[in-house]
Amino acid sequence: MRRIFVATVLASSTLSAPAFGDDAKGALKEFGLLGTWSPDCSKAISDQKGSRVSFAAPGEGSATATVQETKGEAFVTTVHEVLESTMIDSKKIRVALRPVTITRSDGKAASQHEYDSVRLVFQKIGERIEIIRVQFEGLPEIEQASLFERCLN
Repeated sequence: MRRIFVATVLASSTLSAPAFGDDAKGALKEFGLLGTWSPDCSKAISDQKGSRVSFAAPGEGSATATVQETKGEAFVTTVHEVLESTMIDSKKIRVALRPVTITRSDGKAASQHEYDSVRLVFQKIGERIEIIRVQFEGLPEIEQASLFERCLN
């Protein structure tokens, strides 16, 4: 009788537990990170300070984060595979990214730093998100404050 009670309690707590971090796509959706974000959606990506990051979770394959930005005279597009995304709480998510492709408009090779994997912690600030922590592969975590708004395009 006691075993049945314990098994029932364990099963019910498992079924009612939130799916925080169970899979990368689920956590991205739950947090609301899917879509396109920018520090300033009114700036074109071709502007010196224009940039966008788009999170996608297709039905097939891995979740991705595509970063588009201008670096000097070159337009750079980096597609990252989302290796992991874990809800920390309802207002924070940790996302691990690994660059898969880097394309530069000037044809030059990407720098070694552009091939680094990175872990980011995002925090919800109303309708915006903020990167509050960054950790590049092999380096200590640093605190940062970069605010992003959701872009309609």
